[in-house]
Amino acid sequence: MQQKEKGFSLMELMVAVMIFTILMGAAFQLLQVSQQRYKMEAEFLNSFQTARLAVDQMSRDIHSAGYPPPNSFTVAAGAAKPDRVAMPFAWAPNYPATPCTVAAGCTTPGDFDLIVETSLDPLNTTTVQWIRYKLVGTTLFRGVATKTAGADPVTTTDAVLYSYVENVMNNTSVAQMNQLQTYYPSMFPGNTPVPIFSYTYDPPATLQPPNIREVNITLIVLSPQRDLKTNQLRAVTLTGLIRTMLPTQ
Repeated sequence: MQQKEKGFSLMELMVAVMIFTILMGAAFQLLQVSQQRYKMEAEFLNSFQTARLAVDQMSRDIHSAGYPPPNSFTVAAGAAKPDRVAMPFAWAPNYPATPCTVAAGCTTPGDFDLIVETSLDPLNTTTVQWIRYKLVGTTLFRGVATKTAGADPVTTTDAVLYSYVENVMNNTSVAQMNQLQTYYPSMFPGNTPVPIFSYTYDPPATLQPPNIREVNITLIVLSPQRDLKTNQLRAVTLTGLIRTMLPTQ
């Protein structure tokens, strides 16, 4: 006797489809969370790498500040070609006359603005560059211009500044500073901005740009996205202490 073949009922098919849909929805949700986590971690790593590379570049520029020094030339040669002589740091106002006093009269060097004088090519002693780092809002700018005798280093470098590091929080708004302190209580001591650049000087020299011996760098960079699990703002702080290779001579 031939047996009657059994199949799935409509109800069984509907239940199977519903279970499959739920499982696939869960799988896609996990995949979406994984993708978001990967994107967030990639952005955080990128922020860290960008800040690290920036600190490395600033360190190299500051370390070579003042090359070639005045004693590489005779007095007559230095006077005839002042654009070939590198003071470690340019200043404003009054450059190249009597240097201003840092933290009192200088526009630059300052907490968030620094101009380095050096030759980017150690084999070329005929060209000196002004290399400027300037924080505007939450963007750190960098610019390189050829040193020109009698020119203003601030005006000259203003024309060539470009965005170098974004989301720099050193001098952010009070509201953003308070928000960051929720997660990083010691990030802004005294609830004040954190200088990117601070200086030490050759004693007993006055606090003037040519007498700067060391530059301390502190760079606080915020990741574009919050942590997915904690909703916490994520920031990195990188520091460096750089001694100038060739102080004023």
